[in-house]
Amino acid sequence: MADSGRSTPTLVADDDDREMSNGPADDQHETIDLTDDDDDEREVVRELTPGELREYQRPNRPAGHSISGSAKVPCGTISTNERVELVNGGFLLVKEIMQAPTGEKYLNGILMKRTWQVMDKIGADGQLHAVLPLQKNELCMMIKTGDDRPGSPLDEHSLVRVSLDDVHSVRQITITNHSFPAHSFREPGLSVNPGNYREIEKTANLVCRWKFVEVIDLAARKATAFELAPLREAECDPGYRRPDKQRFTNSRSTTPTPKSRDHTGRRHPGAPHGQSATDDGDEKTYISADLFAGAGGATSGVIMAGFDVRYVLDLDADACKTVQRNYNGKIRNALHMDIKDFIAALQGAQSEEYTVDFLHVSYPCQAHSWLNRGQNREKDLEGISLCYSLREILLIVRPRVVTLEQTNGILTKEGGQHFRALIYDLTKTEYAPRKRLIIIGACPGERLPPFPKPTHGTGPGLLSLVTIHDCISQITPESLVDNMGLGSRPRDHPPYDPHTQLQGCITRSGGEGNKHPDGSHSFNCRELACLMTYPLYYQFAGGITAIKLQIGNSVPPVVMKAISAETVRSLRQSDAEMAAYRPEEVVIEDDKEGEEATGVRSAKSGCAESPILLDESYDGSGWA
Repeated sequence: MADSGRSTPTLVADDDDREMSNGPADDQHETIDLTDDDDDEREVVRELTPGELREYQRPNRPAGHSISGSAKVPCGTISTNERVELVNGGFLLVKEIMQAPTGEKYLNGILMKRTWQVMDKIGADGQLHAVLPLQKNELCMMIKTGDDRPGSPLDEHSLVRVSLDDVHSVRQITITNHSFPAHSFREPGLSVNPGNYREIEKTANLVCRWKFVEVIDLAARKATAFELAPLREAECDPGYRRPDKQRFTNSRSTTPTPKSRDHTGRRHPGAPHGQSATDDGDEKTYISADLFAGAGGATSGVIMAGFDVRYVLDLDADACKTVQRNYNGKIRNALHMDIKDFIAALQGAQSEEYTVDFLHVSYPCQAHSWLNRGQNREKDLEGISLCYSLREILLIVRPRVVTLEQTNGILTKEGGQHFRALIYDLTKTEYAPRKRLIIIGACPGERLPPFPKPTHGTGPGLLSLVTIHDCISQITPESLVDNMGLGSRPRDHPPYDPHTQLQGCITRSGGEGNKHPDGSHSFNCRELACLMTYPLYYQFAGGITAIKLQIGNSVPPVVMKAISAETVRSLRQSDAEMAAYRPEEVVIEDDKEGEEATGVRSAKSGCAESPILLDESYDGSGWA
């Protein structure tokens, strides 16, 4: 994630079962954690094995090796673009048949696995939640790529080298971006039953609609991020491609088009779906919303990036008052309500009231944090259950891009089960997720925004890291109003250099990180807010405890500004591509006649995209 010019630790509020008072002098429960180093990122950031590293570093076409037109394998003769099953149960799209100077041939290709094998993991109680829908004979491409190439065409990524002896059989595999179950063995009417389950697995047509891309930091020898995305139009087989623009339009047109407005609130009937246009018509202001908004940390970054915020939601009354104090008139609606009531309102409202281009969701983190003591299981389960509302929200709000923020403890606590469920809800609704320190999702046909590039650090061309002094030296007496100058406690520790980055944790008992550089006291509320990168005069509602809790639950505004700015650029690029798109002339054929005449199914009425299926078909013997 980009370092956007501030010291940007994540402040995590400890889970406290005791009721907190909002009185101005009530500071008995200090529940701030200024770092997330208690959490584990092994689900995303992992060391590469020596074999993986060698495979990734190996050139696709070594010097002296030539390309051959065909090769003999145990099951016969194959050529380029063949699809084969491997002896280990995987599959390969043969991109090149190579011949070494010794005459030995081998295959370069893209590995594919069955969808249930993607990020497959066994937990203490058995198989963990899948990240892709469990659908019989559905595949996913498995790709490793450099940090600068996650969205590149398939041919630009590293290919897997496979021995000819590892080929088991030639398989019919359709590579398409049509939605399930189009082009699968189900189209002729074949269904799965206990009698044909294994036969279908061994011989029936397979379909690949997804790609799993791990991003490699070669210098660190680590996989640092992943992307799980539906295939783009250009990556599919000819005759099995659905235009990305058509997929996007379909995903957004399931709800009526909202009435767009400009920054003055006037409606622009001709503005694109979910967007507002400025008076000159050149620049469009995109619409956003923030759920579990808290004090408005993410909202602040979104507004700084140029979004028009349609609504924010939070159950905490003080947090809602904080947002209203700072953004009265800039946010159309601050909803003080429970997420379940919000979903009920979504289902009973005109869809245009809640449809947005960009949605940010910060689910409560306490239940997933390793700092959580687990003393209130009922409260923890309630917090965990909120994360399972994502699919309902996406199906109604239909954002073009969604970002999800959570403590990194969700990656591994309870085996990462609930993190995997979040990813599943995205893929089940055909949103493409990308995960590093935050999850970014894009709707069908939409570009998946990249993560911002680092701006500060120690590398070439980067600005110096922002220090504690940079953050708190800007504080003025005028900014210490409404309890903001309070909240510090006497401390007795050696002074330290303020021209360094924040270190350690600030926890309920104080912690190592909550030390002012002069050594005499801990940080006050305004200093904590500045370390979190809130604007200097940001106003907080409530007493000291309530303010610290709001700061502790926040997304750093500058982090969200960097992500939101990248999202705006991606949306503009996507809109430009869609505006320039000119569909090729398509001949509509009768299904049967078209197949008999050409042998290839193109854009025919029988291949229209099916609606999203919300439930697996599983009868105990296999997946439909």
